[in-house]
Amino acid sequence: MVGLQTLHTLTHPVYNSAFFKAQFWDGRSPHLADQAQGPVQAGPEMAAPPKLVEERINSIPEYVEEFKFAYGDKVKINFEKITSTIAIFEKVLVTPSRFDDFVNGNDNALSKAEKEGLDVFIDRGCAACHNGIALGGTMQPFQVAGKYKFASLGGFAGDKNGMVKTPTLRNITETAPYFHNGAIWSLKDAIKEMGSTQLGITITDAESDKIETFLKALKGRKPAITYPQLPESTLKTPKPDSKI
Repeated sequence: MVGLQTLHTLTHPVYNSAFFKAQFWDGRSPHLADQAQGPVQAGPEMAAPPKLVEERINSIPEYVEEFKFAYGDKVKINFEKITSTIAIFEKVLVTPSRFDDFVNGNDNALSKAEKEGLDVFIDRGCAACHNGIALGGTMQPFQVAGKYKFASLGGFAGDKNGMVKTPTLRNITETAPYFHNGAIWSLKDAIKEMGSTQLGITITDAESDKIETFLKALKGRKPAITYPQLPESTLKTPKPDSKI
């Protein structure tokens, strides 16, 4: 799996994705409902055309009843409704952290070392791109000041203007490896690489350690998710294509 991610592009986390201003690395989707349509249809992923998705869901009575319960008896269960429903679920996947408690007025939510790391994070310019609720999730120019060390790995250049979606820093300690091609595994190394690539500065080991200390405070409280028992398919449910 890691090898495939390295050859192509690293997957963005679903947690806090509702706060992203753009979806996918090249920002081609403006919101979650649109984004959800991509992987379903993509050949390397689910390879399911909209009509096939609609036929599958509508062939399973339990799914039909769930949609009626959520939207009313006259609901039209089409591809857009199905994918927008996925987006509605994703909007509950938010992870408030001690940093949020600090921003909301609890001065004791961060330690002295974490506050110092926050100061360095801001002073060195990291917040220029990693800002907003998600501390990322917007489209920004990449390789502003220098060449990314592993730019040749994966061949990804961003959108037509060279803009790349800035990854969220929330739960960053849990989402290694880093960058679009997953080439850097150490958070400390990723911080230093961003300094040279984006800011044109050298972030020292001491500064990187302080920033990393702050970033650890962005590990959030995960929502409790009860995974459902998926309903049974029926004889009317379209079968998988044997050619795939």
